[in-house]
Amino acid sequence: MRGLKYAMVGLACLLIVVALDGLTNELDTARYYWDFALYYDMAENGLADNDHLVAPFAYRFATPLLARGLSDILPEGREIVILASADGALFATRTFRGFRLIALAGAAAQLALVFVLAERVGVNPRRALVAVAVVALSLYNVRFLLFDVSRPDHLAYPLMVIGMLAAVRRDVLLCLVVSCAGLMVREFLIIPPAVLSVLLLRAYRATRSRMALGSIAILALATGLCIAIPRALIPVTGTGQYVDPVNDPDWLGNLFEAPLSERRDFNIIFNVVSYTMPVWLLLTRERLKRAWDRLEGWRLSLGVYTALALLLTLYGGTDIWRFVSYLFVPLVIVLAALLRDYSLGWSEIAAMLVAVAVYNKIWLDIPNLHAEYLDFYGGYDSRVNGATAWRIGQMGLLLAGMVALRGALRWRAARQADRRALAG
Repeated sequence: MRGLKYAMVGLACLLIVVALDGLTNELDTARYYWDFALYYDMAENGLADNDHLVAPFAYRFATPLLARGLSDILPEGREIVILASADGALFATRTFRGFRLIALAGAAAQLALVFVLAERVGVNPRRALVAVAVVALSLYNVRFLLFDVSRPDHLAYPLMVIGMLAAVRRDVLLCLVVSCAGLMVREFLIIPPAVLSVLLLRAYRATRSRMALGSIAILALATGLCIAIPRALIPVTGTGQYVDPVNDPDWLGNLFEAPLSERRDFNIIFNVVSYTMPVWLLLTRERLKRAWDRLEGWRLSLGVYTALALLLTLYGGTDIWRFVSYLFVPLVIVLAALLRDYSLGWSEIAAMLVAVAVYNKIWLDIPNLHAEYLDFYGGYDSRVNGATAWRIGQMGLLLAGMVALRGALRWRAARQADRRALAG
Protein backbone atom coordinates (compact mmCIF):
# COMPACT_ATOMS: atom_id res chain seq x y z
CA MET A 1 0.00 0.00 0.00
CA ARG A 2 2.84 2.38 0.80
CA GLY A 3 4.43 1.78 -2.59
CA LEU A 4 1.10 2.38 -4.31
CA LYS A 5 0.66 5.64 -2.39
CA TYR A 6 4.00 6.99 -3.52
CA ALA A 7 3.37 5.84 -7.09
CA MET A 8 0.10 7.78 -7.08
CA VAL A 9 1.82 10.83 -5.59
CA GLY A 10 4.53 10.63 -8.24
CA LEU A 11 1.90 10.45 -10.99
CA ALA A 12 0.00 13.39 -9.47
CA CYS A 13 3.22 15.43 -9.33
CA LEU A 14 3.97 14.65 -12.97
CA LEU A 15 0.46 15.74 -13.96
CA ILE A 16 0.89 18.99 -12.03
CA VAL A 17 4.15 19.65 -13.88
CA VAL A 18 2.54 18.90 -17.25
CA ALA A 19 -0.33 21.26 -16.41
CA LEU A 20 2.07 24.04 -15.42
CA ASP A 21 4.08 23.38 -18.55
CA GLY A 22 0.92 23.98 -20.57
CA LEU A 23 0.61 27.42 -18.94
CA THR A 24 4.25 28.35 -19.53
CA ASN A 25 5.68 30.13 -22.54
CA GLU A 26 9.19 29.59 -23.89
CA LEU A 27 12.33 31.68 -23.44
CA ASP A 28 13.50 33.53 -26.53
CA THR A 29 17.10 32.32 -26.53
CA ALA A 30 18.12 34.53 -29.46
CA ARG A 31 17.11 37.84 -27.87
CA TYR A 32 19.57 38.32 -24.97
CA TYR A 33 22.91 36.94 -23.82
CA TRP A 34 22.04 35.46 -20.42
CA ASP A 35 23.21 32.53 -18.31
CA PHE A 36 21.36 30.03 -20.48
CA ALA A 37 23.83 30.63 -23.35
CA LEU A 38 26.69 29.24 -21.26
CA TYR A 39 24.78 26.09 -20.33
CA TYR A 40 23.74 25.46 -23.94
CA ASP A 41 27.35 26.05 -25.01
CA MET A 42 28.59 23.42 -22.55
CA ALA A 43 25.95 20.99 -23.79
CA GLU A 44 26.92 21.62 -27.40
CA ASN A 45 30.71 21.87 -27.08
CA GLY A 46 31.55 20.06 -23.83
CA LEU A 47 34.40 20.98 -21.47
CA ALA A 48 37.44 19.93 -23.50
CA ASP A 49 38.99 22.56 -25.78
CA ASN A 50 36.10 24.93 -25.12
CA ASP A 51 37.21 28.55 -24.86
CA HIS A 52 33.72 29.79 -23.91
CA LEU A 53 33.74 28.43 -20.35
CA VAL A 54 32.95 30.98 -17.65
CA ALA A 55 32.95 30.57 -13.85
CA PRO A 56 30.85 29.53 -11.96
CA PHE A 57 28.70 28.08 -14.76
CA ALA A 58 31.48 25.77 -15.97
CA TYR A 59 31.57 24.11 -12.55
CA ARG A 60 27.86 23.20 -12.91
CA PHE A 61 28.58 20.87 -15.80
CA ALA A 62 26.42 17.89 -14.74
CA THR A 63 23.13 19.17 -16.15
CA PRO A 64 24.46 20.37 -19.54
CA LEU A 65 26.44 17.18 -20.11
CA LEU A 66 23.45 15.04 -19.12
CA ALA A 67 21.26 17.06 -21.48
CA ARG A 68 23.74 16.41 -24.29
CA GLY A 69 23.78 12.69 -23.52
CA LEU A 70 19.98 12.50 -23.55
CA SER A 71 19.79 14.50 -26.77
CA ASP A 72 22.20 12.06 -28.42
CA ILE A 73 20.10 8.99 -27.57
CA LEU A 74 16.64 10.52 -28.09
CA PRO A 75 15.11 11.02 -31.53
CA GLU A 76 16.51 14.18 -33.06
CA GLY A 77 14.76 17.25 -31.64
CA ARG A 78 14.24 20.68 -33.08
CA GLU A 79 17.13 23.08 -33.47
CA ILE A 80 17.12 26.33 -31.51
CA VAL A 81 19.28 29.40 -31.94
CA ILE A 82 21.27 30.80 -29.00
CA LEU A 83 22.73 34.28 -28.65
CA ALA A 84 26.31 33.29 -27.84
CA SER A 85 27.82 36.64 -26.84
CA ALA A 86 26.96 40.24 -26.13
CA ASP A 87 28.26 41.26 -29.57
CA GLY A 88 25.51 39.33 -31.37
CA ALA A 89 27.20 36.04 -32.29
CA LEU A 90 24.78 33.10 -32.66
CA PHE A 91 25.02 29.33 -32.60
CA ALA A 92 22.49 26.54 -33.14
CA THR A 93 21.96 23.49 -30.94
CA ARG A 94 19.69 20.46 -30.81
CA THR A 95 20.23 19.84 -27.08
CA PHE A 96 16.95 21.55 -26.15
CA ARG A 97 15.10 18.22 -25.97
CA GLY A 98 17.55 16.85 -23.40
CA PHE A 99 17.25 19.96 -21.23
CA ARG A 100 13.46 19.84 -21.49
CA LEU A 101 13.30 16.21 -20.40
CA ILE A 102 15.49 17.02 -17.39
CA ALA A 103 13.23 19.98 -16.57
CA LEU A 104 10.07 17.88 -16.57
CA ALA A 105 11.57 14.94 -14.67
CA GLY A 106 13.39 17.17 -12.18
CA ALA A 107 10.27 19.19 -11.40
CA ALA A 108 8.18 16.05 -10.84
CA ALA A 109 10.90 14.53 -8.64
CA GLN A 110 11.16 17.74 -6.63
CA LEU A 111 7.41 17.80 -5.92
CA ALA A 112 7.29 14.10 -5.03
CA LEU A 113 10.17 14.57 -2.57
CA VAL A 114 8.43 17.61 -1.08
CA PHE A 115 5.55 15.24 -0.26
CA VAL A 116 7.99 12.85 1.44
CA LEU A 117 9.58 15.71 3.40
CA ALA A 118 6.20 17.04 4.56
CA GLU A 119 5.15 13.56 5.71
CA ARG A 120 8.46 13.25 7.57
CA VAL A 121 7.38 16.26 9.67
CA GLY A 122 4.23 14.36 10.65
CA VAL A 123 1.50 15.87 8.49
CA ASN A 124 -1.11 13.54 6.97
CA PRO A 125 -0.98 12.74 3.22
CA ARG A 126 -3.83 15.04 2.23
CA ARG A 127 -2.16 18.03 3.84
CA ALA A 128 1.28 16.97 2.60
CA LEU A 129 -0.17 17.55 -0.87
CA VAL A 130 -0.83 21.16 0.18
CA ALA A 131 2.92 21.63 0.66
CA VAL A 132 3.41 20.11 -2.80
CA ALA A 133 0.94 22.62 -4.25
CA VAL A 134 2.70 25.55 -2.55
CA VAL A 135 6.07 24.63 -4.08
CA ALA A 136 4.45 23.96 -7.46
CA LEU A 137 2.91 27.44 -7.39
CA SER A 138 6.17 29.10 -6.35
CA LEU A 139 7.33 30.65 -9.61
CA TYR A 140 11.03 29.78 -9.53
CA ASN A 141 10.81 26.19 -8.30
CA VAL A 142 8.88 24.84 -11.27
CA ARG A 143 7.43 27.26 -13.77
CA PHE A 144 10.54 29.36 -14.41
CA LEU A 145 12.51 26.16 -15.03
CA LEU A 146 9.95 25.16 -17.67
CA PHE A 147 10.40 28.61 -19.23
CA ASP A 148 14.23 28.46 -19.20
CA VAL A 149 14.95 24.73 -19.33
CA SER A 150 18.74 25.08 -19.40
CA ARG A 151 19.15 25.98 -15.72
CA PRO A 152 20.81 23.44 -13.40
CA ASP A 153 18.30 23.84 -10.57
CA HIS A 154 16.02 21.10 -11.96
CA LEU A 155 18.31 18.50 -10.45
CA ALA A 156 19.54 20.56 -7.50
CA TYR A 157 16.12 20.82 -5.82
CA PRO A 158 15.39 17.07 -5.53
CA LEU A 159 19.00 16.37 -4.57
CA MET A 160 18.67 18.99 -1.82
CA VAL A 161 15.66 17.24 -0.29
CA ILE A 162 17.40 13.85 -0.36
CA GLY A 163 20.53 15.37 1.13
CA MET A 164 18.63 17.06 3.94
CA LEU A 165 16.61 13.93 4.76
CA ALA A 166 19.91 12.04 4.92
CA ALA A 167 21.41 14.73 7.16
CA VAL A 168 18.51 14.61 9.58
CA ARG A 169 18.77 10.80 9.72
CA ARG A 170 22.58 11.11 10.28
CA ASP A 171 23.13 9.02 7.14
CA VAL A 172 26.67 10.16 6.34
CA LEU A 173 27.16 8.02 3.22
CA LEU A 174 23.90 9.03 1.49
CA CYS A 175 24.37 12.68 2.40
CA LEU A 176 27.93 12.59 1.07
CA VAL A 177 27.05 10.86 -2.21
CA VAL A 178 24.11 13.16 -2.93
CA SER A 179 25.97 16.33 -1.98
CA CYS A 180 29.13 15.48 -3.90
CA ALA A 181 27.05 14.78 -7.01
CA GLY A 182 24.98 17.87 -6.32
CA LEU A 183 28.02 20.15 -6.12
CA MET A 184 28.51 19.43 -9.84
CA VAL A 185 24.98 20.78 -10.32
CA ARG A 186 24.69 23.76 -7.94
CA GLU A 187 26.81 25.18 -5.13
CA PHE A 188 23.84 25.18 -2.74
CA LEU A 189 24.35 21.43 -2.29
CA ILE A 190 27.09 22.24 0.21
CA ILE A 191 24.27 22.85 2.70
CA PRO A 192 23.32 19.22 3.60
CA PRO A 193 26.85 18.14 4.63
CA ALA A 194 27.24 21.40 6.56
CA VAL A 195 23.97 20.72 8.41
CA LEU A 196 25.00 17.13 9.09
CA SER A 197 28.39 18.30 10.39
CA VAL A 198 26.69 20.61 12.89
CA LEU A 199 24.39 17.80 14.03
CA LEU A 200 27.37 15.46 14.43
CA LEU A 201 29.27 18.13 16.33
CA ARG A 202 26.37 18.42 18.75
CA ALA A 203 26.39 14.63 19.11
CA TYR A 204 30.12 14.71 19.82
CA ARG A 205 29.67 17.30 22.55
CA ALA A 206 27.09 15.03 24.18
CA THR A 207 28.87 11.67 23.73
CA ARG A 208 32.54 12.47 22.94
CA SER A 209 32.26 9.89 20.15
CA ARG A 210 35.33 9.73 17.92
CA MET A 211 33.13 8.33 15.17
CA ALA A 212 31.26 11.63 15.04
CA LEU A 213 34.52 13.56 14.68
CA GLY A 214 35.70 11.15 11.99
CA SER A 215 32.47 11.60 10.06
CA ILE A 216 32.81 15.39 10.23
CA ALA A 217 36.37 15.13 8.89
CA ILE A 218 35.24 12.89 6.01
CA LEU A 219 32.38 15.25 5.14
CA ALA A 220 34.69 18.27 5.15
CA LEU A 221 37.39 16.55 3.08
CA ALA A 222 35.04 15.07 0.47
CA THR A 223 32.97 18.23 -0.06
CA GLY A 224 36.12 20.34 -0.11
CA LEU A 225 37.60 18.17 -2.85
CA CYS A 226 34.36 18.29 -4.85
CA ILE A 227 34.54 22.08 -4.74
CA ALA A 228 38.28 22.39 -5.38
CA ILE A 229 38.90 19.78 -8.10
CA PRO A 230 36.57 21.22 -10.79
CA ARG A 231 37.99 24.70 -10.15
CA ALA A 232 41.51 23.35 -10.51
CA LEU A 233 40.91 21.26 -13.63
CA ILE A 234 38.36 23.21 -15.69
CA PRO A 235 39.95 26.18 -17.48
CA VAL A 236 37.71 29.26 -17.69
CA THR A 237 38.14 32.39 -19.78
CA GLY A 238 36.30 34.69 -17.39
CA THR A 239 34.07 34.84 -14.37
CA GLY A 240 30.49 35.89 -13.72
CA GLN A 241 30.70 34.88 -10.06
CA TYR A 242 29.80 37.65 -7.62
CA VAL A 243 32.68 36.77 -5.27
CA ASP A 244 35.35 34.68 -7.00
CA PRO A 245 38.67 34.35 -5.13
CA VAL A 246 39.95 31.91 -7.78
CA ASN A 247 39.41 33.91 -10.98
CA ASP A 248 38.84 37.50 -9.86
CA PRO A 249 41.76 39.44 -8.29
CA ASP A 250 39.33 42.11 -7.06
CA TRP A 251 37.00 39.68 -5.29
CA LEU A 252 37.47 41.30 -1.87
CA GLY A 253 35.59 44.37 -3.07
CA ASN A 254 32.33 42.47 -3.62
CA LEU A 255 32.91 40.44 -0.45
CA PHE A 256 32.64 43.59 1.67
CA GLU A 257 30.33 45.62 -0.57
CA ALA A 258 27.53 43.03 -0.85
CA PRO A 259 26.26 43.27 2.76
CA LEU A 260 26.68 47.07 2.71
CA SER A 261 24.39 47.60 -0.29
CA GLU A 262 21.15 48.83 1.26
CA ARG A 263 19.09 48.23 -1.89
CA ARG A 264 20.45 44.72 -2.29
CA ASP A 265 19.81 43.93 1.37
CA PHE A 266 16.28 45.28 0.97
CA ASN A 267 15.68 43.03 -2.03
CA ILE A 268 16.94 39.99 -0.16
CA ILE A 269 14.45 40.72 2.64
CA PHE A 270 11.71 41.39 0.08
CA ASN A 271 12.36 38.10 -1.72
CA VAL A 272 12.49 36.09 1.51
CA VAL A 273 9.18 37.54 2.70
CA SER A 274 7.63 37.01 -0.75
CA TYR A 275 8.80 33.43 -1.00
CA THR A 276 7.67 32.49 2.51
CA MET A 277 4.32 34.26 2.11
CA PRO A 278 2.36 30.96 2.38
CA VAL A 279 3.52 30.72 6.01
CA TRP A 280 2.61 34.35 6.81
CA LEU A 281 -0.84 33.83 5.30
CA LEU A 282 -1.61 30.96 7.68
CA LEU A 283 0.22 32.17 10.77
CA THR A 284 -1.40 33.32 13.99
CA ARG A 285 0.19 33.74 17.40
CA GLU A 286 -1.36 30.52 18.73
CA ARG A 287 -0.41 28.51 15.65
CA LEU A 288 3.14 29.81 15.86
CA LYS A 289 3.49 28.52 19.41
CA ARG A 290 2.14 25.09 18.52
CA ALA A 291 4.25 24.85 15.34
CA TRP A 292 7.37 25.81 17.32
CA ASP A 293 6.73 22.89 19.68
CA ARG A 294 6.27 20.48 16.76
CA LEU A 295 9.58 21.61 15.23
CA GLU A 296 11.60 20.64 18.31
CA GLY A 297 13.68 18.04 16.45
CA TRP A 298 14.12 20.24 13.39
CA ARG A 299 15.12 23.62 14.85
CA LEU A 300 18.89 23.30 14.67
CA SER A 301 18.81 21.87 11.14
CA LEU A 302 16.40 24.60 10.02
CA GLY A 303 18.52 27.32 11.57
CA VAL A 304 21.76 26.13 9.96
CA TYR A 305 20.11 25.51 6.59
CA THR A 306 18.42 28.93 6.51
CA ALA A 307 21.57 30.78 7.59
CA LEU A 308 23.66 29.09 4.88
CA ALA A 309 21.01 29.60 2.19
CA LEU A 310 20.85 33.31 3.04
CA LEU A 311 24.66 33.58 3.04
CA LEU A 312 24.83 31.96 -0.40
CA THR A 313 22.05 34.29 -1.55
CA LEU A 314 23.95 37.33 -0.31
CA TYR A 315 27.01 36.38 -2.36
CA GLY A 316 25.28 34.45 -5.12
CA GLY A 317 24.80 37.18 -7.68
CA THR A 318 22.01 39.26 -9.13
CA ASP A 319 19.12 36.78 -9.45
CA ILE A 320 18.14 36.93 -5.79
CA TRP A 321 14.70 35.48 -6.52
CA ARG A 322 16.20 32.20 -7.73
CA PHE A 323 18.64 31.87 -4.83
CA VAL A 324 15.87 32.45 -2.28
CA SER A 325 13.93 29.55 -3.82
CA TYR A 326 16.35 27.19 -2.04
CA LEU A 327 14.47 28.11 1.13
CA PHE A 328 11.83 25.67 -0.09
CA VAL A 329 13.12 23.05 2.37
CA PRO A 330 12.51 25.15 5.54
CA LEU A 331 9.33 26.50 3.92
CA VAL A 332 7.94 22.98 3.51
CA ILE A 333 9.00 21.89 7.01
CA VAL A 334 7.43 24.92 8.73
CA LEU A 335 4.35 24.70 6.53
CA ALA A 336 3.92 21.01 7.40
CA ALA A 337 4.12 21.87 11.11
CA LEU A 338 1.43 24.52 10.61
CA LEU A 339 -0.78 22.18 8.55
CA ARG A 340 -0.91 19.76 11.48
CA ASP A 341 -2.83 22.42 13.43
CA TYR A 342 -6.41 21.52 14.34
CA SER A 343 -7.53 25.16 13.97
CA LEU A 344 -6.52 25.37 10.31
CA GLY A 345 -9.46 24.52 8.07
CA TRP A 346 -9.64 23.89 4.36
CA SER A 347 -11.18 27.30 3.68
CA GLU A 348 -8.00 29.03 4.82
CA ILE A 349 -5.81 26.50 3.02
CA ALA A 350 -7.68 27.02 -0.25
CA ALA A 351 -7.48 30.81 0.15
CA MET A 352 -3.74 30.57 0.80
CA LEU A 353 -3.19 28.53 -2.36
CA VAL A 354 -5.22 30.97 -4.44
CA ALA A 355 -3.21 33.87 -3.00
CA VAL A 356 0.08 32.14 -3.84
CA ALA A 357 -1.09 31.44 -7.40
CA VAL A 358 -2.20 35.05 -7.84
CA TYR A 359 1.00 36.49 -6.42
CA ASN A 360 3.17 34.27 -8.63
CA LYS A 361 1.09 35.13 -11.74
CA ILE A 362 0.74 31.48 -12.64
CA TRP A 363 -1.53 32.12 -15.63
CA LEU A 364 0.61 34.88 -17.19
CA ASP A 365 3.45 34.52 -19.68
CA ILE A 366 6.91 35.22 -18.26
CA PRO A 367 8.18 38.27 -20.19
CA ASN A 368 10.96 37.94 -22.75
CA LEU A 369 11.70 41.68 -22.69
CA HIS A 370 14.49 42.66 -20.28
CA ALA A 371 12.87 45.33 -18.06
CA GLU A 372 9.54 43.49 -17.87
CA TYR A 373 11.39 40.26 -17.08
CA LEU A 374 13.26 41.88 -14.17
CA ASP A 375 10.08 43.40 -12.74
CA PHE A 376 7.82 40.37 -13.24
CA TYR A 377 8.59 39.07 -9.74
CA GLY A 378 10.59 42.01 -8.39
CA GLY A 379 13.64 42.13 -6.14
CA TYR A 380 16.36 41.76 -8.75
CA ASP A 381 19.84 42.62 -7.41
CA SER A 382 19.67 46.29 -6.25
CA ARG A 383 16.75 47.20 -8.54
CA VAL A 384 14.10 48.96 -6.42
CA ASN A 385 11.40 50.81 -8.33
CA GLY A 386 7.66 51.24 -8.76
CA ALA A 387 7.26 47.55 -9.59
CA THR A 388 8.79 46.70 -6.21
CA ALA A 389 6.29 48.95 -4.44
CA TRP A 390 3.42 47.34 -6.36
CA ARG A 391 4.59 43.84 -5.42
CA ILE A 392 4.79 44.84 -1.75
CA GLY A 393 1.30 46.31 -2.05
CA GLN A 394 0.04 43.03 -3.53
CA MET A 395 1.48 41.11 -0.60
CA GLY A 396 -0.16 43.52 1.83
CA LEU A 397 -3.55 43.13 0.14
CA LEU A 398 -3.33 39.34 0.15
CA LEU A 399 -2.33 39.25 3.83
CA ALA A 400 -5.16 41.66 4.70
CA GLY A 401 -7.56 39.47 2.75
CA MET A 402 -6.53 36.43 4.75
CA VAL A 403 -6.96 38.28 8.04
CA ALA A 404 -10.44 39.33 6.90
CA LEU A 405 -11.27 35.73 5.94
CA ARG A 406 -10.18 34.47 9.36
CA GLY A 407 -12.35 37.12 10.99
CA ALA A 408 -15.32 36.08 8.86
CA LEU A 409 -14.78 32.40 9.71
CA ARG A 410 -14.63 33.19 13.43
CA TRP A 411 -17.80 35.28 13.16
CA ARG A 412 -19.61 32.45 11.35
CA ALA A 413 -18.43 29.91 13.93
CA ALA A 414 -19.65 32.16 16.74
CA ARG A 415 -23.06 32.58 15.05
CA GLN A 416 -23.40 28.82 14.60
CA ALA A 417 -22.46 28.25 18.25
CA ASP A 418 -25.11 30.79 19.34
CA ARG A 419 -27.74 29.07 17.21
CA ARG A 420 -26.90 25.67 18.68
CA ALA A 421 -27.06 27.14 22.18
CA LEU A 422 -30.50 28.65 21.49
CA ALA A 423 -31.75 25.43 19.92
CA GLY A 424 -30.53 23.47 22.94
